[in-house]
Amino acid sequence: MTLTYSSFVPPAGNVAPTVSGTRFNASFGTTATFSGGDCAPGEYRQYVKGTFKVNGTTLRHVLCGAVILLPAVLQEDGCPPGICTAYGYRACSQNPINQYSPVRATGCQYSMNDMPGFSGIQSGKTYNIELSFEGKLIDTSRGGAVLATGAWTVSGSTTALEIPLPASSAGLTATDKIIGVHRAHNEESGAAELHIVITRPAGQPRFDASGIKLILIDAAGRRAPQPQPPEVYEVGSQRRSTVSIVYTLAPGATAPVTAELMVNSGLVTMKVDDR
Repeated sequence: MTLTYSSFVPPAGNVAPTVSGTRFNASFGTTATFSGGDCAPGEYRQYVKGTFKVNGTTLRHVLCGAVILLPAVLQEDGCPPGICTAYGYRACSQNPINQYSPVRATGCQYSMNDMPGFSGIQSGKTYNIELSFEGKLIDTSRGGAVLATGAWTVSGSTTALEIPLPASSAGLTATDKIIGVHRAHNEESGAAELHIVITRPAGQPRFDASGIKLILIDAAGRRAPQPQPPEVYEVGSQRRSTVSIVYTLAPGATAPVTAELMVNSGLVTMKVDDR
């Protein structure tokens, strides 16, 4: 029998993010039931595009490796088997937020839950989420033939008020990875910014950037210390997070081409990319 499905229930319309403690995020889930005999080839895939912004600063979010969230192009929401942060692959381990039942390899029932948004929000700042999602049921035995498609959004903004300070914080750990340094511009103030981007597992204590010492080097080899204490922002889901350490550059300052980061008594030198 040809694989089909008897139920596919993705979110409908817009899932509005809300503030809960130090988080501004949205929770949603999708369920599906495959049918037609052998359910093993039936799998779920999820794709996303959009932006995260804070007070005019657009933040980078890493989806997988070098793949970053783009504002207008749908991309897979996570990494496939090998890293396994994407949804729906039967080859990945069973997980309460990404599972097939009664058993992962052949189960006909699928369910997932996602919770994209900000963590560690701060009083007085305005947070904006504009995400578009697409979910698909596919038949892997027929080259990924699409059985069903659903689309929804996570869109909303808030100005955080009286947010309690987190009880704990942590600097760079062995599970964190510095993936790049880039220049950007604040859309509200027009100020030049420098972003250090770090990936880390979700659910960690607030990131403490005080242990990172920054030296900027321009094209002529001139060195300058970090311009001012940075802002730290974190976006992501239940499975992975991206931290941005954001420095506002002085008006008229020469654009840096290299950044030297002193981290945990070690020196990391990185090229500064233009965004």
